Order: sequence, then structure tokens, then C-alpha cells
Amino acid sequence: MRPMLNVAIRIVRQIGDIVLQYYEIQKKYLNHTENYNFIIIKMLRLINKITIKSLNDIYSKNIIVSNKKELLILKYKKTTWIINPLDGIVNFIKKLPHFAISIAICIHGKTEVSLVYDPLRNDLFTAIRGQNTQLNGYKIRCTKFSHKKDNNFLLGLNPDYIFYSKNNINFINILHQYLVSLRVSGSIALDLAYVSSNKINCYINNNITDFYYFIAGELLIKESGGLLTDFIGHYNYKYSKNILVAHSHILQLLLSQKSN
Repeated sequence: MRPMLNVAIRIVRQIGDIVLQYYEIQKKYLNHTENYNFIIIKMLRLINKITIKSLNDIYSKNIIVSNKKELLILKYKKTTWIINPLDGIVNFIKKLPHFAISIAICIHGKTEVSLVYDPLRNDLFTAIRGQNTQLNGYKIRCTKFSHKKDNNFLLGLNPDYIFYSKNNINFINILHQYLVSLRVSGSIALDLAYVSSNKINCYINNNITDFYYFIAGELLIKESGGLLTDFIGHYNYKYSKNILVAHSHILQLLLSQKSN
């Protein structure tokens, strides 16, 4: 898998260079919505063109998926490259520096290689199945919850979930007891990468619209020692609309705080 990872790193850095270039020039179009939308479309088309050319030169028989609507192709047994050229596009548009590029390489329906790249910070998260997760070439681990320092949880929740839903996790109780800071960031791939490297303690989402955004980050979490479950502790999160991502110790804590 190492040769595939090396190719993926080269591609993700090429995409990162393009994204940074358009991130800098987009200021010219902030007051011109039509022109600005055109620039975003132009950027994504350029990325798609370069990606296809780079892969076809080396892995011409592989399948490339760059749109979540194409994920049905995962049913096939061919090697599939799932590329999200810009996760956190709203942040990108608003000049909020929290977005990433992700690549997942699936073989026989299983993710074998994944990358998440933050071009602004030049942080590259990589994972190969069975060979741990790395950040810029150094091994990283998802660690336990600490009661002695502030802890950060990232959310992707409907607002009424926290305050009105019954039989769900009691976030208010967790806030008071464990000094948890709740945050919403806007880039799922980068959020999962941060959990895998212990920058963030837990990721919580009850509003998953498509698993396309999770594929690369899923392997990062597993290879760093973290777990992914739904809100009742089962592993069928791919078929539900909710997901918990953290170290097993934190998941046990969360699931024990379900409201009555």
C-alpha cells in the first residue's frame, strides 16, 4: 500500500496548492456572488482535471470518485479513489481557516489507505490499514479523557437535540461535570483527523447527510486507537444519522450520560 500512499500524498499536495492559490485570490470576488461562484466551480474543475490526469498516468484501471452521488460505485471490486477536494467549503468561502482535502483508497469495499491534508497548516494525516495513523510522518494516538484539564468536543448537532430531545446524551450534565468545551467547526474530515491526533477529544454528529465525508477520517480514527459508534453504542453508524468518535473511555462516559 505504500506506493499508493506516496501517489496519494503527491496528489493531495497538488490539490492543496490549487486550493491555497484560490483562497488568496478570492478576496477580489467577495462582493460579486456570481463571479465568486464561477471561481469556485473553476477551481473544482481544475482540481478534478489534474487529479484524473495524475491517476491515469499510474493507475489507469482504478476508479475515481469525486462526488458523493457516485458512491454507489463502491459496490464494485475495483480499487476506488474517493477524493473530496474541499471539505469545509463554507469555511473556505468565509475565509475561516478550517478546511481540508481528503483521499480514501478502497479495495473490495474496504478503506485501505486514507489521507486528510490541511493546506493552510501543511498538516498531513495518513493511515494504512494495520499500520497506525501518522501526522507529518510521526505516529499519533487517540487518548483517554482527562478530568484534570479542559476537554474539547466537536459537534454537528441540530440545536433542538441538546435541549429538547429525550433519551439522548445529556450534554448539559457533561458540560458541568467534566469541563467540556463544545465547538462546531465545519470540516468533518479535519475534525476526525484532530480526534485521531488528540487535538480534540470527541466528535459528535446527529445530522449525517452522507458518509462520503467520513470515509477518509474513519480509517484515521481506527488506526489511532479510537472508536466510532452510533448514539446507542452500536457499530452501524454508516446506516444511521448519528455518530460518536473518540477513545473507548470517552465513549463509555458519553453513553452512560444518556437522559432518562
